[in-house]
Amino acid sequence: MPDLVPPMLATPGALPDGGDWAVEFAWEGLRCICHVHPDRLVLRTANGRDVTSSFPELREPLTRLAPRGGMVLDGTVVAVGEGGMPRRRLLQRRVAIARPSPAAVRRTPVDLVVGDLLWLAGHATVALPYRRRRELLEELELIRPPVVVSPSFPVTEAEAVMRTAEEYGAEALHAKRLDGPYRPGRRSRAWLRVPLRRSGLVVVGGWNPAGPGGRSGVAALLLGVPSTEPGSSGLRYVGRVGIGAGEEQREIAALLAGRRRRASPFTAALPPAVADGARWAEPGLVGRVEFADWTADGRLRLPVWRGLQQGTGGLAPGSEAAESAAAATDVVAQAGRGAPAEPTVDGLGTAEAASSTHAERGGDAAPSPAVEARRLEQHFVYNALNTIAALMRTDTGRARELLLGFADLTRAADRPEGTPGTVGDELDAIRAYLELEQARFGPRLQVEIVVDDDVRRLPMPPRRVLDAVRATVQQRIEPRPGGGTVTVTAERAGAGCVVRIDERDSDGRRGEPTVVRPG
Repeated sequence: MPDLVPPMLATPGALPDGGDWAVEFAWEGLRCICHVHPDRLVLRTANGRDVTSSFPELREPLTRLAPRGGMVLDGTVVAVGEGGMPRRRLLQRRVAIARPSPAAVRRTPVDLVVGDLLWLAGHATVALPYRRRRELLEELELIRPPVVVSPSFPVTEAEAVMRTAEEYGAEALHAKRLDGPYRPGRRSRAWLRVPLRRSGLVVVGGWNPAGPGGRSGVAALLLGVPSTEPGSSGLRYVGRVGIGAGEEQREIAALLAGRRRRASPFTAALPPAVADGARWAEPGLVGRVEFADWTADGRLRLPVWRGLQQGTGGLAPGSEAAESAAAATDVVAQAGRGAPAEPTVDGLGTAEAASSTHAERGGDAAPSPAVEARRLEQHFVYNALNTIAALMRTDTGRARELLLGFADLTRAADRPEGTPGTVGDELDAIRAYLELEQARFGPRLQVEIVVDDDVRRLPMPPRRVLDAVRATVQQRIEPRPGGGTVTVTAERAGAGCVVRIDERDSDGRRGEPTVVRPG
């Protein structure tokens, strides 16, 4: 078994039009080559740095499955935030601690997403075609977090995979030729990195007027994200974007006119060319932009306005959008240090380690409910994507529908706190979620939804019912060998409504119901 295998490098390129290719998510995290023996584990980064001690929770699940002759895996260590999305900022906390305490491990859990197999039971596999390496990898049954195999899809479904990856927040796709060998330390056209246009939520903090004296409407919106600086409640400026003429421009202009303020809501001065003649707005209008990447100074590269979010709720610090802003800051900071084309957090440590709290280094604190929620979210993501990938072989049509449903569910889960929603919005998300879980559980999960049409229009905050249904399935139905039935009912209660989530086991025994109200 080799002591060191340099990782194969992807070549930037476009998505293949056809042929024998597979596509996978490019997971945001720390790429590692994993040397696994039945009695020991060594994790090395792309630069050859030993980070084994930083991730003690990976040792047992890997060594337990290792054959006598050992195995070498190519994978990515990820740490996830809200919504089940990998967060570079969280991973930095773990990489910075050489020997994390049990409390730090519980507080910031990580997973290893395995993408390739380089050595197995005394034999090198790098010369084998990717198709065969993938078969051998799946036979290892790395199916339970914290160690899972990256879902792989046929290139014929690349459009649906790309849409899902964009909604999920992935930076790129990997396209791998099925007949391509693994070339250690070399860049190959048999493995392409396909960058995605990214999508994110922003807050409108002002605008540049159009025409002489600003009489012709809005020329460009000034965009920000919630500042992550301690004690700051303002916006961090991330750029400006033009909007087309017509109905949308008139609608936004009218909304901004009612939110004018004298002082800038941004925490730092804007570039003179932007600030000159700018009008300021009270933060609260939330929109979505697509963009190519982040610039070195923390601005959106080539942003395109995709419209206001439903309603005009703001983005509060600590919300999912604020977490996205923090993750984006980390990406920008790394880009400013001259990061390579393939994102990596290798080389981090001194500054982050110096700022680590006592609780991160020691103590016996149990993981918070937020950490447990992140873990459930990420397990759901792995399970859903691997279920869809398996269905691609037997029922392509259903697999495609589930993949697009996963994208819609991801978008629903990404709605920020304060955004208005309805019971109908929640029911659409619940149906998408339960269809994915039914594909995984089969007959072990039965679903009943009973809702009057007039209830669908009533208000309901985003994710409130969805999170309750997820908790019922994951904490009550999944652990039972026989599964069970989930029933969702909604009925009027005065001017509002009450949603009730019931569950019963396969023998008809009912559990304690969960009741959800808008307030």
